Amino acid sequence: MEFQPSTPVEDPSFVLRTLRRLSLVAVVAAVSVLQAPTVIRAADNQQLVDAASSYRTQLGIGRVSTTAALAQIAAERAQQMADARALGHDFDYLRQRFSDLGVCWRGFGEIVAYSGSDSAASFIDQWHGSAPHREILRTAAYDQAGGRSQRASNGYHYAVMVFVDGCDAPVASASRFIDIGGSQFRNDIEWLADGGITGGCSGDRFCPTRVVTREQMASFLARATRIATTQRDWFRDDDASQHESDINRIATASIAAGCTAGRYCPESRVTRGQMASFLARALRLPAASRDWFADDNGSLHEPDINRLAEAGITGGCAQGRFCPGASVTREQMAGFLRRAFDS
Repeated sequence: MEFQPSTPVEDPSFVLRTLRRLSLVAVVAAVSVLQAPTVIRAADNQQLVDAASSYRTQLGIGRVSTTAALAQIAAERAQQMADARALGHDFDYLRQRFSDLGVCWRGFGEIVAYSGSDSAASFIDQWHGSAPHREILRTAAYDQAGGRSQRASNGYHYAVMVFVDGCDAPVASASRFIDIGGSQFRNDIEWLADGGITGGCSGDRFCPTRVVTREQMASFLARATRIATTQRDWFRDDDASQHESDINRIATASIAAGCTAGRYCPESRVTRGQMASFLARALRLPAASRDWFADDNGSLHEPDINRLAEAGITGGCAQGRFCPGASVTREQMAGFLRRAFDS
């Protein structure tokens, strides 16, 4: 601001006194600001749920209730985004956590945002301004929700809300397996069992959220494809495996080539990229006509991932992403196998 004295500028003493007064005011103002710092807190679950409910009631839509499980899952997702300092969806993670924590659901949606403010209202305003997020906020079927924001090292707050069309009670588990009542892949798991493709992990359990190993993958595929037995021993590191026979069967059928020369690595986890190649070879899928995902360009499994997508066996892990390096759980594998072989 330009200084406009009320007396002639030739009076140097007046100018000096005035500047001193202005400097003193500026210092006092600065001290006042320093003495009253802004307290930053992460928007908690109830604040976000209440804000979403208020938004919905204004539109004549029912409020959402919250549960400890959904609050925990939302907090985990918010922390993941804050750590990455990036927005993103991970629907496979949500499904797994629903299963882990016994969340019974018929449908679900996730909305994400980041802001310099942690106000729940500011996040609701952002979501209202985005058509896909607004649709989730306004879905009347969603009756449960959890929310959380977390502050990242870049100073921004990353917020998540998870909405669920909840079941009245967990779906009763069939007598075959006692641990799949909360799994969204329950029908796929039963299909696998009915077809003799799985006998579970032990007794009456399927262990739906355990990671699939390469030896287990061999048995799933050998049973699903009904490949004939073979006398040839293809690998030197599977002699102690109960799946050795099935490993040799899929090697004979050119579905598996091992992890390195002469080795199969039977106890190693199966990644989503490897799973795509196993299935593409087992099904003899033709080459794809397009590139389906943005995150598999450096993967040697990319052609097989595209084959799987074009055949309708996978839709990816999130919009435009396949997550080729992520592990595959047993329940997820049930879903892939059913889509691949239930024709």
